[in-house]
This record gives sequence, C-alpha cells and structure tokens, in this order.
Amino acid sequence: MMKIYSKKYLSSTLSLLTILFNFFLISCAETKISQCQKIIILMNEMDKQSDSYHQTTDIKNVLQVADLFEETSQQMKQLKIEDKQLIEYQMGFADIYQGNADTTRQFVSALNDKDIDTAKLMQQQVQKLGKREQELGAKMKGYCQDN
Repeated sequence: MMKIYSKKYLSSTLSLLTILFNFFLISCAETKISQCQKIIILMNEMDKQSDSYHQTTDIKNVLQVADLFEETSQQMKQLKIEDKQLIEYQMGFADIYQGNADTTRQFVSALNDKDIDTAKLMQQQVQKLGKREQELGAKMKGYCQDN
C-alpha cells in the first residue's frame, strides 16, 4: 500500500513540477507585444532625434543625421526578437535606416560636387525609403495589434 501511495505522490509531484516549469518558461518568454514595443521604441527614438535636424541646412548636421540612421540600423539589428514575422520587420527597418544613412551621405557628396542630377536622384531615393518605412510600419502595426 505504501508503494502505491508513493508512486501516486511522486507522479503528482512530477506533474505539478512540469506544469510549474512550463508556466515559468511561458512567463519568461517575451510576448509578441513586448517584442513589438522594442522595435517601436527604437523607431520613435529615431524619429524624435531626426526631427531636431529636419529643417537644417548645415552639412555637418545632415551628416550627423546619416550617422544617427546608421547607428539606429545597428541597434535595430541587435534587438533580441524571436517572433519570425517581427524579425522580418526588424530587418526591414534596419535596411531602411541603413539606406537612409547611405543615401544621405551620397546626397551631401553630390551637393559638394555640385552634381545636381545625383542630388535629385538621392532626394527621390530618400522619399522612396520614407514611403517604404511608412508601409512597413503600417504592416507591423497591424501585426502587433492582431491577436
């Protein structure tokens, strides 16, 4: 009788420990919402910082914006995101920010060289990247709000 009771007790204890362990794993795993927030926080910080340079005509400030884009691209890549769809958005934003950094530098170079055609082309490229960022942001917003 004692052995049966011990086996049942042990089995119940192991079941309870398994349930608690699984609960612990689930509670430690980041939710989709918390992963979305990581990306959004970085995007908002980028927007906030770049807005301060929005109306600048100083080439040094424009190059600082390029540096800011590049730094944000690297930070975006380093975010620990596990959700496969969010990884796609994360890398998409990282690419857009790197594209903005590169295009901004090419724009400044074209202005310094008085190459108006290339400057106009780079300006168009920045507009395309901005549109792509808005589209990607809208998709991610829909995904993050979706349960």
